[in-house]
Amino acid sequence: MAHGVKHIGSIGSPRPSPFAPGTIVIVENGRSTAFAIQPGQRLVMGSDAGSGIVLDDPKVSPNHALITRLGPGWLVSSLDAANPACLLDPTGRAQPIETELGLRSGELLIGGCQVRLYPPAA
Repeated sequence: MAHGVKHIGSIGSPRPSPFAPGTIVIVENGRSTAFAIQPGQRLVMGSDAGSGIVLDDPKVSPNHALITRLGPGWLVSSLDAANPACLLDPTGRAQPIETELGLRSGELLIGGCQVRLYPPAA
């Protein structure tokens, strides 16, 4: 599923729980998988087999989003203007990320997959 990313493990429930700083949790088909992301590491998420994290969802573009662990947070860039990654607001509504967005933490929607970004530092 991921190239150059430390796989932490799978979680049976998609409910959020505390993770180490700099963790990405992917919720895909009701199953959660956590990855530790190193400072400065850049990951392309998409359906292409060469993506840093491969998402198996028909709504995901081959190169859908770029996520970078940067300083005190994350930089998220949509790579497909016709099918952007979205930030889920507190009410659960999806807000398209037009180009790029800096976040301390947050929840994204990439295709039909939820992506939780945990803060890189306490």
